Amino acid sequence: MLEKIIKSNQLFNDVSVILAGAGPGNINYLTINVFYAIKEADVIIYDGLVGKKIIECARKECNLILASKSFQNKACTQEQIINWMIKFSKEKKKVLRLKGGDPSVFGRGAEEIEALQMNKIPFKIFSGITASQGAINILKNNFENFKGNFCFITGHKAINSSTPEMNFSSLSRFNGKIIIYMGLSQLSYIAKNLIKFGKQKEEMVQIVKDISLSTQKTLTTNLDQCVKSRNNFNLKPPVIIIIN
Repeated sequence: MLEKIIKSNQLFNDVSVILAGAGPGNINYLTINVFYAIKEADVIIYDGLVGKKIIECARKECNLILASKSFQNKACTQEQIINWMIKFSKEKKKVLRLKGGDPSVFGRGAEEIEALQMNKIPFKIFSGITASQGAINILKNNFENFKGNFCFITGHKAINSSTPEMNFSSLSRFNGKIIIYMGLSQLSYIAKNLIKFGKQKEEMVQIVKDISLSTQKTLTTNLDQCVKSRNNFNLKPPVIIIIN
């Protein structure tokens, strides 16, 4: 019944491009709309964090383009990704831009939306389950009685001169959980400044790697020892860091 309802709507009927989130990696975290968009797409431009089993849902004739880029690897540029989206949409293809997590949460979705608008290309956005939502579910024992605030930040702000400097004074006074995306390489800088501006050294830090996947790991440490713990466990991205 559900499949008939979604197919009757034909997800690409009124748009050329769908920007969608594939969740944290496990196919069980995929939303229904995104699943059927994958089934319907002619071209899927997907990030390296999208799970292999998710990509395998695509039709055999679908053109799959891996748009893998990272802070260390600039081989695939954002400009190239945008050019692909424009090119294939003008060729009347059903284009799915598939990102890990949610496309609107530190996923550079705004740049792609702006480019589509400038080129008058109709599009939709399908949200996905974020990595932080997946991490919170995994660490639910630590959140069961939590009624405070959340602050979401990206670790890239610690090093990227084109974005405002982190306000460590405000962050250190924040009464709630600080959830950091893409912050593993800058953990020393972040921890040092949070302590400098008043956070307690004993403040709990949880680092969750490969959320929802079989390779998932959770490291619990504190602000003073988190860098040492990261090095001892040889943690590599992608991770979510939760402070307090």
